[in-house]
Formats: sequence, structure tokens, C-alpha cells
Amino acid sequence: MRSAEELRKIVKDSKEFEELDRDERIEWFSHQLFNKPSSEIKYLLVTNHIHKQLLDEENTRTGLYQWINVFRGEVKLPREVESYKDYDIVQVNLSAQDVNLVADIREELGEESHTLLVANNDYTTEIWESAFQFPTTMGREISKADMLFGTEYYQTTALNEVSGRKCFIIPHPADIRRLKTLPKIEKKNIISTVWRRYDNRTVVPSLAVRGHGLTTQLIGYDKDKDQRVHVTTPLYDYVLAGTNYMDYCDQLRESKIVYDPFTYHSYSRGTVDCAAMGVAYVGSDRTQSSQMLYPFTTIDPYDIKKARELISRLNNDKEFYDKVVNYALERSEFYNHTNSKERYLTALYESKKEGREQKFNHVRRVVLEHSNGVEAFDYGRR
Repeated sequence: MRSAEELRKIVKDSKEFEELDRDERIEWFSHQLFNKPSSEIKYLLVTNHIHKQLLDEENTRTGLYQWINVFRGEVKLPREVESYKDYDIVQVNLSAQDVNLVADIREELGEESHTLLVANNDYTTEIWESAFQFPTTMGREISKADMLFGTEYYQTTALNEVSGRKCFIIPHPADIRRLKTLPKIEKKNIISTVWRRYDNRTVVPSLAVRGHGLTTQLIGYDKDKDQRVHVTTPLYDYVLAGTNYMDYCDQLRESKIVYDPFTYHSYSRGTVDCAAMGVAYVGSDRTQSSQMLYPFTTIDPYDIKKARELISRLNNDKEFYDKVVNYALERSEFYNHTNSKERYLTALYESKKEGREQKFNHVRRVVLEHSNGVEAFDYGRR
């Protein structure tokens, strides 16, 4: 590892910079942004509603709250913050309840503060109508952030339009190391279908999973959000209510196959969990992490014929099963803490360099790093 002094002398886009390894790049960005090692960055996630039950879980679930672990930071309510200027990074998730915080925090920080204000959106665009105010109102509220990012391509292009700003694609991180080291449990003859409260689908997915000689179960279910509870219950052998994260991980790991035909465009943290824990998975082509991790078993969520063919093949073809699982297991490292930190700081550096008044710019392609080199991956569809 090069010293801080050596890193400060390296010019971006130089041959020396290209020769830096991943950890050195992280430190280079950290020194450029904050003049300190990345381990000393003070990070705050601020929100009007803290999901206390998530913080109390044995392991922080994949998603937004993992940024706290990536930067060893903290989450607070606005009233608990003495001064935003005490932090290097203040992040706001653009949920409906928190959109107002960006402008409020900027007002306190002022225009020349060294604290960098980050706003991200992880709401699938299919629910924006019910979640957000008029687009110009939202645009004004978030315009004062130093960096904007979404967790998948379609969120990002919508934020581009709303804000007139460059918006980066940065998927939320996962504790891949922890997930990979969970004790092995015996696979059962089960296929688990993941229930989503947004699209609320149970009938069509049940047609894909039945008749394979596997016990069928619906997991993550909330009957209070189901529009037709009386129909759902008899469609599966077992219907399991949503539970805490570690129990959910057990449900995934014990399944021979997991089926997740989500019809909305999303990043989908559960797909990453499956990959890191070595679970065979059939998922939706509208899910970014499914395209990334499970290209051999990603399909249109309404294509029952193809879903049944893939489920049958996974159930009966061990060579194909192992290929799917091992590929996803290796690629899951893309979402680990270190890679996520590098993406975050890289985007933050580019945003700071261009300034908050940067012009509209679509971001379509991103560079993903893997142990076998660098490859370009297109999150959007041609």
C-alpha cells in the first residue's frame, strides 16, 4: 500500500493511477475528497424514520443500511444531529418521508461546506406515482445534493429527468463475507417463491412451481397487503409470513430452488443474498441483480413456460444446477463492502469535481470489477 503522501502526488487518469490496486484507489479518492484515510471518514445516514427492528437484527440485511457498515457510520433522526458539519458524508434516502431533508440539510451546511451531501433513490419507478410529489417539486428539493444515485438503471434515468443532474448507478451493498460464512444447512426438497407486496402476485407464479415433485412455499408473505388472501393460501403447500433477516436467510438456504418473478424494475437485494449463500435461483429480467448474477436463469416474469423449463432443469440437471450456483457465488463479490465503497467514493469524487450545477447526463454503462478482470455491463435494455 502506498503512503498517503505518495497517493496525493498521483494524478487522476495517469499511468500511475491505472496501476493502483482497488484498496489504493479507495485511499486515493478518500484523500482527494477528505484528506484522510477511508477508515476515518465520518458517515451519517439521516432519516425521519429509523427502522429500529432492522438495527436490532443479528446481521444487517442487504440494502440501504449496509452503507452504515461500509463506512462504519451511524444513522440518526434529524433531531438527534447536533451539527451536520461534524460529518464528512451525510446521506439521505429519497423515500417520500425524507425528500424534504436534502434542502433542510443544505440550508444548515451552507454552500461551501466541506461536508458532502448525498441523496439516493431506491424506490422502483413503478411506485413513484404513489410515493412522490409533483416532479418539479421533487427536483427542487433534491437539487442541492452533492451527489445523486439510484440502485438500478431505470431509477437513475428518472432521477436524471427530475433533477437535470448526472445520477450514478450504485447498488446498495451486501455483507458478502458474512453471508458466505454462514453455517451450511441441508437443502430440502423445497422451491420457495418470493412474495412482493408491490405487485402482489401469487396466482401466476404458482403455475410455474407446481408439479415438479418439490414442496412449494411462499415466503416473505404479508396477508394484510394481499388483495386476495383466500386465493393465495391454497396455491402453495406452505405460506410463510415475513420474518427477521436471519430466518429469511435460512428459508433461502434450505430451498433447493428460489423463484422470484418480480414484475417491477428493481435492484433486488434478495437476489444478492441467494447468490452469496449458494442458492439456485430463477428470477426476473426486470431485476438488475438477477441479470448480473443469474444470466442463465433470468426470464420475463410472465413467461410461465420458460420458468417451468428452467425449474425442471435445475431440479434434474446437477451440472446445470452447479453452473448456475457457482457463477452467482463468484459474481456476488461485486456487491461486497470494499467494491461498494470504491464505487461510492469514485462517484462522489466525480460529482464534486463537476459541481452541483452539472448538466443533464444519462449514465447507461458502468464498469464492474471482478477477480477475472474488468468488464462493461449494461444495466439498460437496447
